[in-house]
Amino acid sequence: TVTTERDSYSADPVAIVWNEDPDEEINETVNIEDISDLFDDPVDLGSVTAPDGDTFTYSEDFAWVDYQDLCGQGFSIANTATILETEQSSSALLNINIRCEDLTVSKTVETSYVRTHLWDIEKSVETDKGDEWPEGTPKIWLDGPVGPEVFESATWTVDVTYEGFVDSGFNVSGTVTITNTGDLDAVITGVEDLLDGEEIDVDFGVEFPYTLEVGAILEGTYSEDVDSKIEGFNEVTVTTEVDEYTADAEVVWGDPTTEINKTVNIKDVSDLFGEVDLGTVTAPNDAEFTYDKCFAWTDYDEVGPYIYDNTATIVETEQSASARLVINWEPPDEVCYADETAWAYGGDYANPNWDYVNSRNWGWTNGPLEQGFYAEWPLYAGAAQNDISKGELVGWVTVSYYDDSVPSIPAGYVEVIYQVTKEGYYLGETHLWVGNTELPQVRQGRETVMTNAPGRFPYGIDYFFDPEDPATWETEWYFYGEVFEGEIYIAAHGVVWMQVECPDPVDE
Repeated sequence: TVTTERDSYSADPVAIVWNEDPDEEINETVNIEDISDLFDDPVDLGSVTAPDGDTFTYSEDFAWVDYQDLCGQGFSIANTATILETEQSSSALLNINIRCEDLTVSKTVETSYVRTHLWDIEKSVETDKGDEWPEGTPKIWLDGPVGPEVFESATWTVDVTYEGFVDSGFNVSGTVTITNTGDLDAVITGVEDLLDGEEIDVDFGVEFPYTLEVGAILEGTYSEDVDSKIEGFNEVTVTTEVDEYTADAEVVWGDPTTEINKTVNIKDVSDLFGEVDLGTVTAPNDAEFTYDKCFAWTDYDEVGPYIYDNTATIVETEQSASARLVINWEPPDEVCYADETAWAYGGDYANPNWDYVNSRNWGWTNGPLEQGFYAEWPLYAGAAQNDISKGELVGWVTVSYYDDSVPSIPAGYVEVIYQVTKEGYYLGETHLWVGNTELPQVRQGRETVMTNAPGRFPYGIDYFFDPEDPATWETEWYFYGEVFEGEIYIAAHGVVWMQVECPDPVDE
C-alpha cells in the first residue's frame, strides 16, 4: 500500500516462499579438541555433524610406582574439551593422592647363661705331738695314767677352696616387632635376622608373603643357643614389595641368670662325732673349719690301736676329703707316787720361819711387803734346812697387793697364785698365810705365839690330789683374798705329788 496526499494505491498480496535448503550453513559440523595435563599436545577427539550429538571417551591407568617419589603428596590433573568452531568448552579436574608404605621395625635382645661354681676340699688332722704311724697317719700314744702321755688333743681342719667358675648354656632371645605406620597396606615378602653373621629363625606365626594392614602389628620371637658370649649386634631386615626396613640391637651379657653351687654346704661324718654340719661357703670366698678333741688315757680300757676315720663332703658337688687318726692305748704299768712339802721363796723378802717359832722345820715367810706386784717367787720342794740348792724348783708363786691405781679393785686387796710348772708334779694341798705379822699367832698355854704349822694357816685347801683320778691333778691354785692395810707378810706352803719309782715288793 502506497499513500499520497490525495489518495492510496495498493497491489495484490504476493506469498513469501522459503527454499528447503539454506543458501549457507555455519557450524553444521564442529570439531572437538581436548587439552589435558596428561598430554603434551592437544588431542583431536573427532567431529560432530548436526543434527546428531556424540560422546567421546578415553582412559588412563595410574600406577603407584610411577608416583612413589611423591609419597605422601597429592596433585590434580586438569582436562578441558573445546568445540573449536564455537569455542565452547567444558573442564574436569582429577585429584591424585599417593599413599605411603612405611613400616617401623624394632627388636629386643636378651641374654642368659648358667654359671657353675667350682670348689675343692681338703681335710687333715694334727696331733699335739705330731707323731705319725704308719708314715703319714697321725697317731696319739696313750701310755699310762700319769705323765705326758695321759692326755693329747687332735685338731681336724677342713679347707674349702674356691676354684673359679665355668659358664655354659649361652642363649640369645628376644622379639622382632613390625608396625605398619604408613597409610598403605604392606606386603611383607620375607624377614631375615642375623646373629653373629648367621641367619636365625624368627617365629611370626604367619607365612610370607603376608599383608600387614595399615596400623597393624606383627610380632615374632626368637631363641637361639650359642657357643659362647658372642659380641656385636643382632640385625633384622624386613622386605616388602616396595622397600626394605632394618633394625638392630646390641648383644650385651650381664650377670648369669642361673648360678649353680654358688653357696655350698659342708657336712662332716666321723666315727667320733657322727654327722655334723660344719657350715656354708659362698663364692668367691674360701673357708676353713676346725674342731678338736682331747683324748685321755682313762677313756679306754682295752689295748689299741683305735682307728677313727673322718670324711668332710661338699653336699652339692659330692666332693669329699678324708683324714684318719690312730689312737694307741697301752695298759698301765705299776705307778707309785710320793708327796713333798714346798714353800715359796721370796728372795730378798724371804725370812726363815724358825726365826719366829720354836721349830727347826724349814720354810719361809716373806715380807714385809708394801702394795705392789711381786712376780714369780720360786716354789721349792724338799729344800731341807732352807737350802735351795737341795730343793726342786717345781713352780712359782705370784703376789698382787693392789693400791688405789686400779679403779675396779679396792686398795689393799691381795691375790696369790700358785703355779706348778715342772712336768710330772701336781698340787696336792695349799696352805697360805697373809697378814700383818710374820706368821699366824695362836694361843699356847697362857701365851700368844707364832706358828709355822701349815695346818694352822687360815687359807688354802687340803687333799685335792687323787692318784687314781687324773681330773684332780691340778697345777694351779688361786687365792682371791681379803683387804689388808699396811705392810703384810705372806707364807705360801704347799704339798706337791710326783711319780716315783715303785719300791721292790720285798723291800716294801
